[in-house]
Amino acid sequence: MRYPTLSRNVAVEVAEARIARQRSQLETTGASGDGPALGDLAADLVGKVGFRGEGEEFPHALLETARRDIETLARPYAPRIRGALKDPVEGRTALVLHQAISDSGAGYAVLDDPGFWRHMAMAYLWNFAVWREHGTFFPKPSATGEPEVSSAQKFAVYIDGRRFHECVPTRMWLRVNVLGGQELDLAYKAHGGTDFWRSHILRVKAGEHPGIVRAMARRQADEATRLTTGPLREFAKQLNRTLQNLVPAMLDDEAADLLVEELWERQLQ
Repeated sequence: MRYPTLSRNVAVEVAEARIARQRSQLETTGASGDGPALGDLAADLVGKVGFRGEGEEFPHALLETARRDIETLARPYAPRIRGALKDPVEGRTALVLHQAISDSGAGYAVLDDPGFWRHMAMAYLWNFAVWREHGTFFPKPSATGEPEVSSAQKFAVYIDGRRFHECVPTRMWLRVNVLGGQELDLAYKAHGGTDFWRSHILRVKAGEHPGIVRAMARRQADEATRLTTGPLREFAKQLNRTLQNLVPAMLDDEAADLLVEELWERQLQ
């Protein structure tokens, strides 16, 4: 498959120009709020996109449709609401993105390429990434009233596919993929007052095993068994220690569920 890529330098350069343009638009109109979304995400990428691979072209129409659906899902929610309230929305949009990429036929060579995910972030998911991580892209004004300017060091992590658990499109893809093709609604039902997915699934060994992920997400999705930040961190520590003495790949779904249940119950007592 012949697919598009972006270098990190180009992605950051375009991102900085977009942020400046969006700030300028807001200041020019004198409007209050959180800034306008960008309509055309292709114009400022012309001549800057590279390509890798051979054969059929990557089906861009699938991702353009996904972009519209994702922005529609996020639109009713203000960009400055708390991240815990945004998390279920990210879960729902993750399902849309995962389906589109799955339907595209992209193989491992594409999905392992950070350049592909940079292009994904800039060509399709820019508005969603800005909505999801709004405080980093558009920091609140300083005490003097002067607008704060986000540095590349802060926002680049959300558009650069090298850190898969932070980059917005990669973490969306993985959030569904780690469920192993079952109970996909857990991608948005499992949430709470903590960063359940990034901190306790995508960054750790447990996230490599769908049976364990589903067992955790199933409990986090249920209000009766949902863990708050402290107990969830303690559970994660105990699970990590336990997995060091096991071969998790040998656990079937029932065994994975029993393992998680035993450790989870300790935190509910």
